[in-house]
Amino acid sequence: MLLIIFSVLCGLAIMTLELTATLNDLFDAYPVLVQPIYDEFIPIAASFFYKVSIYLLFVVLISAILSHKMAGPVYRFEETCKEIANGDFSKRVHLRKGDNFMELQDEFNKMMDRVEAEINKNKQGNNQTHE
Repeated sequence: MLLIIFSVLCGLAIMTLELTATLNDLFDAYPVLVQPIYDEFIPIAASFFYKVSIYLLFVVLISAILSHKMAGPVYRFEETCKEIANGDFSKRVHLRKGDNFMELQDEFNKMMDRVEAEINKNKQGNNQTHE
């Protein structure tokens, strides 16, 4: 994300420097014709960078919200799987309403219910066999 923002800002800086150099060359060659354009360039450039900054802020905020909506459920699945791998078969995935992967959560939890039931059935069978 930061790399994208950095590359956009670098592109804008390069574009601005190129435009400034071109205007300087034109101003040196045709000072009377280009003077009005040159006088208006700084306010226009400042306004342009202000608008780009606001745009980038919105992009960062929206990207953070969307990535959180995707990464949050994946993180919860990962943590639940780690706990199950450590032997706690009673753990289930609990996502917030509106999160992505709600259907996956339901199927995963159903699967874990069946796995836990089979483990308990096998434990009861082994206990009865040993008695």
